[in-house]
Amino acid sequence: MDDWIASEEFARAPVARVLAEIWRQGQSGSLYIKADGVPKCLSFERGALILDSASFEEKGFLRFLLTTGAADLITLTRVEEHAQKNDVSALRALIETSLFEPERLWALLESHAREEALSLFLAHGHECEFHIRTGPPARVLVGAIDIPNLLLDGVRRMKDDTVLYGSLPADGDIVRRLPTFSPDAFRLSFTERYVLGLLDTAKTLAELREASDVGEAETRRALFALLCLGLAGTAGPKPKTGKLPPDMSLAGMDRLLGTFNAKCSFVFRYISKEIGPVAFSIVEKALDEVRGRLDPAFQGAELKPDGRLEIKSLLKVNANIVGDGCRRSFLRSMDEVLVAEVLAVKRTLGPAHESALVRGLDKVGEAP
Repeated sequence: MDDWIASEEFARAPVARVLAEIWRQGQSGSLYIKADGVPKCLSFERGALILDSASFEEKGFLRFLLTTGAADLITLTRVEEHAQKNDVSALRALIETSLFEPERLWALLESHAREEALSLFLAHGHECEFHIRTGPPARVLVGAIDIPNLLLDGVRRMKDDTVLYGSLPADGDIVRRLPTFSPDAFRLSFTERYVLGLLDTAKTLAELREASDVGEAETRRALFALLCLGLAGTAGPKPKTGKLPPDMSLAGMDRLLGTFNAKCSFVFRYISKEIGPVAFSIVEKALDEVRGRLDPAFQGAELKPDGRLEIKSLLKVNANIVGDGCRRSFLRSMDEVLVAEVLAVKRTLGPAHESALVRGLDKVGEAP
């Protein structure tokens, strides 16, 4: 289990982020939430929401039938009397009293499970605790409720802008579209697709808000949904090559490229250790995905067998003498390459390996 799920930050994180992390890690277990003073339990199997005997409450379901108009109070009273008299469950009594056919009842059970989860998106002052499960779940009533579409529905319902604003990057942080998933895998709204399109070119949050025509509130809401799904992300955890000195000499550029290539080699060695010779093609594919938006000096760079990028010396000199704008483009491209390679590790090996890799990268190039 990822360290974040066991952290204090997780305990108070927005429910959308909590569910997104359980889904991304494919966790199985029980999420206990105390929201607005009321304890609730949600069950998961391999990252999907399920309704099992551990998370199902008969009284809560009967209340759901009443509030949604699926059944009236007189009928439900008759059902409860039947259950007590015959010593059967409320679900069985709902069928034996001919109130529902099994297919209709199980459709209502799924709707109930979804609504129980969605109601938590509006909670205030909640605390979460996740208990991982290694064995099979308890008796499953409804299985494999899709988390991504649940996330989208929940974020669209959120009314407390302070929760949204507090969960987004800072105004100066760079946000970009991530190649982790195809957007066609999710039921994105027109607004969410529009905001995702704006991120084809990386922007700070402030620049995104200024560029968007759907207004600040809806832009923030759509971005939060995209961040939860992993379709968008900040440049972090971003393995930075270093800050731009006010006057960078040719020697300074060489040192910077040396640190950059040391980081590239570190990534390559890490992934090679885990998956062997196929690592080269994984890294090469990651580089090709971003090559078209890199500085011209990097577009023709060659990936060497040890993971370094070979850049022609003439282009290095030109980058050094043209001016600050070109040097900044050079630095952005270095960060772009490293972010792409880290994401490739995440896609191939999982979030835990991504975190370990970034921790290691932070130490590469540090002064002894």
